[in-house]
This record gives sequence, C-alpha cells and structure tokens, in this order.
Amino acid sequence: RGGGAGGDEGGGEVVIELGGSQMMQEQYSESRALSVQDIEKSIGELAGVFQKLGDMVSLQQEQIERIDSNMEDALQNVEAGHGELLKYYHSLTGNRALMFKIFLVLIFSMVMLIIFGT
Repeated sequence: RGGGAGGDEGGGEVVIELGGSQMMQEQYSESRALSVQDIEKSIGELAGVFQKLGDMVSLQQEQIERIDSNMEDALQNVEAGHGELLKYYHSLTGNRALMFKIFLVLIFSMVMLIIFGT
C-alpha cells in the first residue's frame, strides 16, 4: 500500500508492487499464451489446407477412374487389332503358297504344250 500516516483518507487505491521475478514470470506466461494462440492458428490453417487437398483428391478420383477405364479399353482394342493383323498375315502366307502352286501348274502346262503341242 502506498501513502503516509495522514495522507490516506480511505480512497481505496491499492498499489501492488511486483518483484522483478514475478514480472518476468508474468511476461513469460503472456508470451507462452501468445505462442499457444499462434500454434492453434497455424494448426487451424493446416487443417483447412488438408481439407482443401482432400476435396481436390476426391474431385480427381472420377477423372482417374475414367482414365483407367479408357486405358483398359485401349489395351483391349490394341490386342484385338494385333489378332486381326496376325490373321491377315497368315492368310497372305497361305495365299502365297496357293499362288505358287498355280504358277507351277501353269508352267507345267506350258512346258507340256510346248513339248507335246507341236
């Protein structure tokens, strides 16, 4: 309390004198409280970022599924095309043998005509 012997009329003024260590503890507590508030704010911002990231991933899930489906369709089409090309190649190979046989019959016929046709 402040005041002298005759100067205090009961005005109710109370003066609290804090020691140096108490003031430092109070400042330390205040700085800790501010730090905790900053951390809470940062955690809230991080939660918002992760929420937005989750939303973006869920939006892209449909596109990923469509791409996967298109890739499977393309693979099936490529395999079907490969099969058709193999069929065509085998038919060409078979036709070559037939053409060769017909050519031999024609040559044989011409030789026979030349030898026995005269």
